[in-house]
Amino acid sequence: MLTSHFSAQIRPKLQLLSQDQIRQIHSASLEILEITGVRVMLPEALDLLEKAGAWVLSENRVKIPSYLVEEALRSAPSRITVYDRNGSPAMNFEGFNTYFGPGTDTTSVMDIETGERRPAKGQDVARVARLCDALPNIDFVASMGGVSSDECDPSLSDRHNFALMLSNTTKPLLFTAWSLEGLKDIHSMASVVCGGDKALEQKPFLVHYAEPITPLQHVTESMQKLLFCAEKRIPCAYVSAPIMGATSPATIAGTIALQNAEFLSGLLIAQLKRKGAPILYGGGGTPMDMKTSVNIYCGPEAFLVHVANKEMATYYGLPDFNTGGCSDAKVLDQQAGAEASLSLMQAAMAGSSLVHDVGYLESGLTASCEMIVLADELIDMIKHILKGVTVDAESLALDVIDKVGPGGNYLQEEHTMQHFRSVWYPGLFDRANHKRWTDSGGKDLFKVLNEKVKTVLEKHKPEPLAENVEKAMEKILGAKICVV
Repeated sequence: MLTSHFSAQIRPKLQLLSQDQIRQIHSASLEILEITGVRVMLPEALDLLEKAGAWVLSENRVKIPSYLVEEALRSAPSRITVYDRNGSPAMNFEGFNTYFGPGTDTTSVMDIETGERRPAKGQDVARVARLCDALPNIDFVASMGGVSSDECDPSLSDRHNFALMLSNTTKPLLFTAWSLEGLKDIHSMASVVCGGDKALEQKPFLVHYAEPITPLQHVTESMQKLLFCAEKRIPCAYVSAPIMGATSPATIAGTIALQNAEFLSGLLIAQLKRKGAPILYGGGGTPMDMKTSVNIYCGPEAFLVHVANKEMATYYGLPDFNTGGCSDAKVLDQQAGAEASLSLMQAAMAGSSLVHDVGYLESGLTASCEMIVLADELIDMIKHILKGVTVDAESLALDVIDKVGPGGNYLQEEHTMQHFRSVWYPGLFDRANHKRWTDSGGKDLFKVLNEKVKTVLEKHKPEPLAENVEKAMEKILGAKICVV
């Protein structure tokens, strides 16, 4: 039978903006920077901008000519490789490669024993790291939960959070720091693991998260951290978080133009500090729910903004930052499952580089280990979807169709034996009929997820740090790692 030998396979993806719309947003952001300007609160950053040719006005207001932004975009790397703790490549931020992991610094957690919401503790950081270390579809770890004020000095909790993650996973780390001093200590701990500053620069296993303050403000702490990351070549996600109708225009286009201007000015400052500084594009513009005053994590507008952000990042040739596997629900219920699925799908179909917030409930205030395990299953399914459909002589199966003919079946065909395993099968979702499900215990999904969390935490033993590394870290902390 005659058929083409041509093979066609396309990765499914979302498309939102036309090239004309992308250029229009870019032009609008440049106009904001040239005419409105940004406020920059750190003298060192002001000096860098003024020497480069920006106009520094009163009250730390800076107006930035377009050519400076264009030059900075040419020097920012389009490809960032992040390694694991052992120095092996783990995440390649380039093109439409997508990686998933949890969020940072929730004030509350859902207790895995009682099912009740409670204040976060250091043990939660360790548990999440250990859980994520074992899950195959979670690519990086973040400090979900956090060391509490009764466990250590609150100003030092960022260091302890980092140490707890480092002790409980070999996967790359997304981290936050409260201050430049905290960032320096975290960098020192990471350098100890790698064997020195230069080794860490060559094979970074961490990504720092920092934010400008919307609208159009680069505050001292954010600038200090951004410049330190640029100097040390620590990959940095510099992500503004405008609230539509509150700190940014109520329209999606206006919000994107504003947050894009904030990012571009931050990127410029980073490149002026050190050419080639690795930076991830990002913006978290979402509406304020005017009924509740809550900043919405999951909703049509939030999804559209994130897809547009990826398209702007692609236009600039930069990796990007997105969210997924999160929910505005207060518990892991049907709303949480629906929003986690939709948010992960939009991030994956957009092809975003770094997708964080897996496991967030209550609009980022509460962490759920069960939600992380649910997301791991959903991501596995989504990865299967992203493989697309292969169209070639083998998959078209014309010879087999002709052999079986009208009214036949394919169960005993060799072609079926060769290909049926390509169907996706869940690890946790149940497809049995009601009787089989009942006979096997009749567990609902939350029960299955909770049992999986407990099993992993009981049985999984992460690769430990070398004893000399752990002692060096404790010396930097000035104390033992507070929770193990």
